Amino acid sequence: MATFSNNFCLMLCFMMSSSMMFNTVVSNVASAPSNWPGPVSSSYESYLANCASKLDPICGRDIYFAVFYGNATIIKDCCDELVHDVGKVCHDDMTKFVLTKTQFKSSDVEILERSQKVWNDCVGVVES
Repeated sequence: MATFSNNFCLMLCFMMSSSMMFNTVVSNVASAPSNWPGPVSSSYESYLANCASKLDPICGRDIYFAVFYGNATIIKDCCDELVHDVGKVCHDDMTKFVLTKTQFKSSDVEILERSQKVWNDCVGVVES
């Protein structure tokens, strides 16, 4: 499995698949920077892995690219998974964890805005 430093896109793909997210989060949480806003422990690893496991691999891929690159559309079924299965807190925590990696630090404001937009758009789709 690739690490964050070796091949971020292959490793994470922000929930590209639940198994990929599980493996990468668990293997890399221990290397989180000292300014990471949460505890780095086996319970935190389990928490992130549980968040990621709630998404279908295709939905995870689409959400990842929508949040981190702004170039994907999320279908209603994926919005339903994000809103009802993953939830806002898990969505935000996984986004923040990815932002601790160097590749995205310079774009954190845009990424956080896209993350919020993805969430809001999905809530709107699910509620309609």
